[in-house]
Order: sequence, then structure tokens, then C-alpha cells
Amino acid sequence: MRVALFGPYMFELAVGLRENPANDVRLFLDQETLPRSLRSEAMLDDPDFVEIGPWGSGRSILRPSVSAIASRMADYDLALVTELGPVFARHSGIPYVFIPSGWDLTCGPFPIRSRSSRRRGIGDLSAMVVAARMRAGIRAAAGLWGAPFAPFATAADRLGRPLTHNLPQPVDTDLFSPQRDPERLCHESEAPDRIVIFHPSRMMMSEDRFLVETGQCKRNQVLFEGMADAVAAGADVGLRLLRRASSPDEDEAVRRLEALGLTEHVEWLDAGRPEGFTWAELADLYRSADLVADEFGGWFGLVAIEGAACGRPVLNHVEPDTMKAIYPDGHPFLQASSAAEVAEAIRMIGDVDHRRRLGVASRQWVLRHHDRSVVARWAEVTLSEMGLVR
Repeated sequence: MRVALFGPYMFELAVGLRENPANDVRLFLDQETLPRSLRSEAMLDDPDFVEIGPWGSGRSILRPSVSAIASRMADYDLALVTELGPVFARHSGIPYVFIPSGWDLTCGPFPIRSRSSRRRGIGDLSAMVVAARMRAGIRAAAGLWGAPFAPFATAADRLGRPLTHNLPQPVDTDLFSPQRDPERLCHESEAPDRIVIFHPSRMMMSEDRFLVETGQCKRNQVLFEGMADAVAAGADVGLRLLRRASSPDEDEAVRRLEALGLTEHVEWLDAGRPEGFTWAELADLYRSADLVADEFGGWFGLVAIEGAACGRPVLNHVEPDTMKAIYPDGHPFLQASSAAEVAEAIRMIGDVDHRRRLGVASRQWVLRHHDRSVVARWAEVTLSEMGLVR
């Protein structure tokens, strides 16, 4: 299979597909939007695997039919694309599948609905151009692979292009893995029986209708309020949060934590460099916790998968019917949609044996469903069933 992939969200899938020697895999990354956290990855230096270039320039978006990236994609049999990928893949002359990362399905194709997320003026004009090309590219895709939670399903229906398959998010389970000791490593200043919660999600607490519908509202306040209840009940709990430029409600989080009397229980972590924490550093942070708190908006992302891969229990709130449809054999995530349920989950995690069992089950679940090799083999089978692989 000769396959082109476009966008940083495709990195782990590309690595998994490359493990099969029968595949000729090329990953295209735009140099202007390359995530800083990915830049330290050694595989980006392999010219036989990755091509980094100015693929998403304004000129390419205005005239995608003559863009360099559309021409390069044409050298392959099919493409798996995310972000602006559908804009160019539509003009490559090869079949392609769109695998949304988030904004590229929920916001990008809808410039009017997403106006509140950008500045007025020239940005509106640019958004209109991008949206028109995104809509055309998504509708022309041979498949749309995304988790059928409300934000994706609603956006896909608005486009008249329903989701066709769910591609599990792949993760490197060698990097994100437990240490030999199933218990976390305690800092010298920590009490050994303190429950440490790691919550690396962005601070986005506003329940603005647009943010809720597009899956951007994290409802971090549910975690804070539940932790306050647990502390009031006598639990010794510490919370680790990340300082990050992409957290619009960070100041609000500080105020809420202070109002709840939790300031002394919270540690804000800063990588000290613009690119933020490396994947290896994040894996260490997951392993240093007793509980990983994901988000509470009804769906889950990489935080939940990476935390579970590290053998840590994960707390979040996911839509139960959708999860049952995706994972009929169940999932290991602790569920909480209210402060009382968060406090109860913290109480349960205080039982060391229960915590260990849940951590092991979480790791095994990720290995079955989200290991990048497993996901890559699923993609190969699905593409063959769709008739896209010769």
C-alpha cells in the first residue's frame, strides 16, 4: 500500500503503518503549523518517511489544484488526511479519507458559527475561503473516520457527510507505559499516602453554547469542586496542573481554586520553554500520579489514553451510549459528571489495591484498542474493505 498522510495528528498512525514492510508511507507536515512538542521526534529527520514544507500557505489554499502538496499526494495510491488535508487531497486525483482532529470538522467548515473564536476583520474573510474549501474537501472524501460523540456527529450531519468509521486514537505504548513499580514515585516532600491527581487538560470552563457544541468545554470546575469536597471530608489530595498558552481560562482556574481553599493543594507545572513538555516528560508526569483527570464534557481525548497506557486510573465523563457502541466490551474510565461523583472517585482511589487493579485494567484496555500497531492494522483492514487498497 502506497499511502500519503497529512498533518501532525497522523504521526502515530503513520509510524504504525510503516511497521508493515509492504507499506510505502509518507507523512507530510506543514512547517508553519508543526507542533513544538513533535519537533523533538527523531523520526522527523528521516527523509524517506517525513516531508516538512510550506504545504498550507495562503497561495496553496487559494489555488489548491496547483499546490505542491496536491502534486506530491498524487504520487501515492491513497491519502489519510487531517486538518487542511481535505483541501489539497481533493485535487490530488487519488482517493482519500478524512480523519478529523477537532476544529477541522467542528469549526473550520462553519465560519459563521465559529465567529466567536476569532477576531473580526480580515480573519473573517480568510475563514470564509478556508471553510468553502474544507466543506468541498470533506464531502468528496471516500470516508470520514471519527469518534461518533456529539461534536463530531453533529458537525458531520451539518455537512451532509455522516461519519463512516471510528478510528481509535493511536498511542505509542512503549513510551507511555508503566514503570516496573506499579505505584507512583513519591517526591521527598510528599506524604506517601497523599493522593496525587494529574490534570494536563487545558483550562476551558466557559459553557458558551458554541464551545459546548464543538467539544471545547472541559468543565475543569467539576474536578476542582469535587476535590474540595474530598479535602473537606479529610482526604489528603494534591493536584498538578499545566501552565500552557492554550488555556484561556487559566486565570479563572486560579481564582476558583483559591475560592475553594485549594491553593495549597495545587502545583502548577511549567516546562520553562516555548515548546512545552516533551512526550517523554509527560509520560513521567502521568506515572508520578495516582489518578489522571481527563475532561468532563462527554467525550475523551489523548489525555485519557496516555494516562491509561501508563497504568493509571483515569477519571472523566463520557457519553455512555456512544462508549457502548464504540467499545462493546466496556472501558475502564471512572465516571463523574458532578462534584459529588468526583469526591467519591477520589475516595475509591485511596484504596491502593483497587487503584492497582484499575491501573492494570486501564493499560490492558489501551493495548487492545489504542496501541498504534493495533490501530494501523485496523486501518489496513478497513481500507481494504472500502476497496481503496489494491
